[in-house]
Amino acid sequence: MASIDTAKARVAGDYIRYLSLFGVESAKSGHPGLPLGCADIGVLLYRYFLTYNIDHPKWINRDRFVLSAGHGSMLLYSLLHTAGYNISLADLGQFRQLGSKTPGHPEYDVNLGIETTTGPLGQGFANAVGIALEGKMLAAKFNKEGFPLFTFNAVTLMGDGCNMEGVSYEAASVAGHLGLDNLIAIYDSNKITIDGSTDISFTEDVGKRYEAQGWHVVRCKADDIDCLAATIESVKKVTGKPKLCIVTTTIGEGLDKLRGSNKVHGAPAGIDEIVYFIQNSTMRPLFEKKLGTADSAKLKEIMLKALADRKPPVESDEVYAFVREHAAETTKAYNTWEDMLEQYKSKYAADYQALEAYMSFSIPPSLRDKLIHFTDEKPDATRNISGRVLNLCAAAIPQIVGGSADLIESTKATIKNSPYVTKDDFSGRNIAFGIREHAMGSIGNGVALNGTTIPFTSTFFTFFDYMKPSVRLAAIMKIKHLFIFTHDSIYVGEDGPTHQPIEHLNALRLIPDLTVFRPANDVETAFSYLYFLEEAKGPVAVICTRQNIEDLAYRYGNDREKLYDDFKKGGYIIQETEANNRPDIILAASGSEVGLALAVTKLIEQREGKKVRVVSIPSLENFADSDATYRSFVLGDGDIPTVFIEAASHRGVKLFYGKNIRTVTIEEFGHSGPAKKVSDKLGFTADSVYAKIKG
Repeated sequence: MASIDTAKARVAGDYIRYLSLFGVESAKSGHPGLPLGCADIGVLLYRYFLTYNIDHPKWINRDRFVLSAGHGSMLLYSLLHTAGYNISLADLGQFRQLGSKTPGHPEYDVNLGIETTTGPLGQGFANAVGIALEGKMLAAKFNKEGFPLFTFNAVTLMGDGCNMEGVSYEAASVAGHLGLDNLIAIYDSNKITIDGSTDISFTEDVGKRYEAQGWHVVRCKADDIDCLAATIESVKKVTGKPKLCIVTTTIGEGLDKLRGSNKVHGAPAGIDEIVYFIQNSTMRPLFEKKLGTADSAKLKEIMLKALADRKPPVESDEVYAFVREHAAETTKAYNTWEDMLEQYKSKYAADYQALEAYMSFSIPPSLRDKLIHFTDEKPDATRNISGRVLNLCAAAIPQIVGGSADLIESTKATIKNSPYVTKDDFSGRNIAFGIREHAMGSIGNGVALNGTTIPFTSTFFTFFDYMKPSVRLAAIMKIKHLFIFTHDSIYVGEDGPTHQPIEHLNALRLIPDLTVFRPANDVETAFSYLYFLEEAKGPVAVICTRQNIEDLAYRYGNDREKLYDDFKKGGYIIQETEANNRPDIILAASGSEVGLALAVTKLIEQREGKKVRVVSIPSLENFADSDATYRSFVLGDGDIPTVFIEAASHRGVKLFYGKNIRTVTIEEFGHSGPAKKVSDKLGFTADSVYAKIKG
């Protein structure tokens, strides 16, 4: 690293503060405190320490910067603009406006330099752990002596709030355990939260906490730029441990009355504070040079007009030139890397082909054929079937990696014949997340962000509650992440209501851009995986049973492609009336209740002679999104009595079902006892369901 030009770095820091203040003020909304306190940190990173390429923003060996404290987004946007990414001054003026490049919290867009969506505190930190983990796994797979293709760092800026959130404890523990020395966390320690000083809520020694988790910890102050730069430089050289830089900052740095106040955390500073900042910072000479004045009244008039026009009134060519010198330097690094890749291609042709295939995923035709025609030999729990299908996929797709929250014996979500990754060997494909569901989902998201490695994460369905933030963010970002949830309802039995997920299925279905499958048997389980690999534009959740699916007598004929086409629509007829006559009643179900619906069908036909159509709905949201003509073909137009059977709660929405639609669902918590007795008590037997329909 070249020596730090402290004077220029300080001016650049003030320029970032000015842009950040302007963006928040123009929106009349936002969080200026963090950008003001951390501007110098950001300038040092983008001017001296991060390796990136503006012209190739998706370069696979770029350093990744994650703003875990996503509320400080104007810091990131101002830095990216100043560094030369495709964010203009006008874009900064459109902060928090509908459809702008600068939303209230950073939204995943690598072309703009935004590596992940952040906002819920701690999530970005855990994403950075996943990014660093994927970097280590890629290096283990493809690096050769003299050919360090993957050396990138994950650098994250986090705050007091991130460190209070439980996900940071879990993710830091994983990172320390694995010795992720390509991970640098910078802790903006301003000791201020929305409610006031951290003295009222957060007094632990964060440094000792991280040291106990296996991190290398250093401390410095943000107002000493040379010390700050030396600290960052020193931790980059540390090996064997992730690194935490605890930087003492002042929220609202550069302001007058709001400096150090919680009032500047989440509200615009106001025009008077902005004028004060300009007059008392290195921005004063810039305004005097560009506009001929730094008079208080004149500045106020100029700034108010600029805010109305949503465009900062002055810009600094000197700051742009200074910061963008680094872009020229990193372009050299990029070109050197490209030359190395060409030599790698020549010396390690097979590995290069494997690398190219890894970076451009497509499902192998032979695997697709196996999934289309997959059939298990005997009735089994869909969790076991899922494990077999997962391994079928993993054998053909080396990009698949993942693990469970200490539950592989239960969820069966593991890649056989592959070791766990360890701090000494990252060549394995299984990740031991430990009992850390919250971090597991978020780390998995980080692994997925590069768009090459395909993670799966797994736990009991009842613990989806611990993972919801990461599942939701995966859906917001539309990343390829497979969530495998097992032990899906009251049939868990003896473990009782704490482990029997009743409300979880529809809670999961409510997340937009997440596809949820609850497969009824072996075929639907294989189809769920095929859909994830071939069709899904975002994450997929597969919900599996603990118990065997007993009624697998039905089969769908030989046209599996036609069946898969109907499966993708979310629901389809699996058993039609004799001679395809109009049914007297339709029974629809998902998962294990499809077999129950078939058993109830026999009772209705035997006891009443009625014609029954049975419909499987593995993905309710896909079915809802299918065209009306198809839905009418499957369920009629509301003129045929329909019963939806599902061992889950439909509380709240049942009120709005049509007059011809009834439900057999579970609207109370379960019980501890053998699964058969619990299902008897809650009315999930063929006789009980039949009685409810008849009554």
